[in-house]
Amino acid sequence: MEFTIRAARLEDAEGVVRAHEEASSVMFAELVGKPLDEVLPFEARLAEYRRSMEQVSADAQILVAESGGEIVGMAVWRREESGEGELSDLHVVPGWWGTGVAVSLMRAVVDGLQGAGVEHAFLWVGEENARARRFYEREGWRPDGAARASPLGPTEVRYRLRLGGDPPSI
Repeated sequence: MEFTIRAARLEDAEGVVRAHEEASSVMFAELVGKPLDEVLPFEARLAEYRRSMEQVSADAQILVAESGGEIVGMAVWRREESGEGELSDLHVVPGWWGTGVAVSLMRAVVDGLQGAGVEHAFLWVGEENARARRFYEREGWRPDGAARASPLGPTEVRYRLRLGGDPPSI
């Protein structure tokens, strides 16, 4: 399964939202108790991604994994005012799990954060999302003990990564 990683373009907005929805639907209903579209309607998510794509700068980027013209994964990072970087989204369509898409997106995020001068990054992940937590830990992220209530309901835990070292072997 071949794919490429590239910066998202404005015309990718619908594909990004659909990939996010498909990737999230597997875990979302289980963790939150209702489908993603009931919590965040598609049109609202589409408008938000379009706004985000218009505001991309050297301190923020939306990346996509594309195969045959279809978005099969996406990631969003930004450099915070504090100088830390945040990985705010990383989603891969389930049919692409295990193909290297998530690892490639993660590596592109780390490269982007380093290019923005970030030395430390963080992300929030659902406490009960064991699959995502295993992935992040394989990629070198570590929980730091912080937790918060997610805007969508379940508890999220914060992970941190010191940038600049070699990525962990898989």
